[in-house]
Amino acid sequence: MKIVVASIEAWRHPRAIKIARTLKGLGFDVELWAASKPNISNRYLRAVIRYAKAIFSVAFKGADLYWIENVPDIIYILLPLFRKKYIYDRRSPWALQVQMEFKNKLFYWIADATERFVLKHSNLIVCVSKGLAEDIKYLGKKVFILPNYPDETLLSLVNRDMRKELGVPSDRKVVIFVGKLSKIEGAPLLRDVAENLPIKNPALWILRDAPSRNIVQKLVRDYPEHVKWFGWVDHKEVPNYLAAADIGIVPRFGIPEKFKKYYTHEGIHKITEYFLFGLPVVASGIAPSKYYFVAPEDKFGEYVRKAVRGELKLPDPPKLTWQKDCVPIIKQVIKEIVRK
Repeated sequence: MKIVVASIEAWRHPRAIKIARTLKGLGFDVELWAASKPNISNRYLRAVIRYAKAIFSVAFKGADLYWIENVPDIIYILLPLFRKKYIYDRRSPWALQVQMEFKNKLFYWIADATERFVLKHSNLIVCVSKGLAEDIKYLGKKVFILPNYPDETLLSLVNRDMRKELGVPSDRKVVIFVGKLSKIEGAPLLRDVAENLPIKNPALWILRDAPSRNIVQKLVRDYPEHVKWFGWVDHKEVPNYLAAADIGIVPRFGIPEKFKKYYTHEGIHKITEYFLFGLPVVASGIAPSKYYFVAPEDKFGEYVRKAVRGELKLPDPPKLTWQKDCVPIIKQVIKEIVRK
């Protein structure tokens, strides 16, 4: 059986890569598909051309089965029309994301209609989280929850002692943020964290890059003694930093209340990466969980300070991994699709 695992930017999505590797390990002929990206500066024109090419590219792959990561659903519109057999992997609410980003009723209507159509005609549905599964109960279909947990082999990638390299004493607490530097992923709240930390102890480490880098650049200038920005760090190097840290932070910011149920440790990859390295987590703006502490957005820095000082009891991080918790679910999914 040939299976195409499709994701618009597959090589940048650890979930797609892990699914493809797992299926290949189970003995299937697997192709990881990603949409080509035209070299056009205009964002909207680039998207239109890219999606148009992708719609036909993925539909004519000739696979026995498709495993499609749903965003954006429009690129899979021909699969049901051509009676292709596919597993719909709902990793985020595409129509609602379109509504939040563009605030355009027509765009939302098109996205919602497309999402419902592709969902309805899927042979099987997988969701990253329970929140995403709740939305589609109306379909009356069996849904598998396949969380976005990390590969346990990340632990074996630790080959540097970052504390020693950076001259950080063993008794100095390190708070770490790994993620896109954007408003929704909490870049504005990093200032709140920096302002609430003592001058000499602890340290705030920030990894990665993105549109809100100016916020972090100013933080480094204002708090050079305890804020360290490493910029873009290759994913294979991130474990070295996680192994040297004490607390992981997930400062989501400005997420509408109706969206929060979609954001939990099941879907936010970096939360369970923190867990894998034994880091307790302080978050904001996401759904509550027994596995991490959710602080109010307007007091996020204050609660991080309390956690550092031991004044706030954080939940012990669980060990949730792709191999232990997710591979058995993929086996169930394949067994079910073959049965059908």
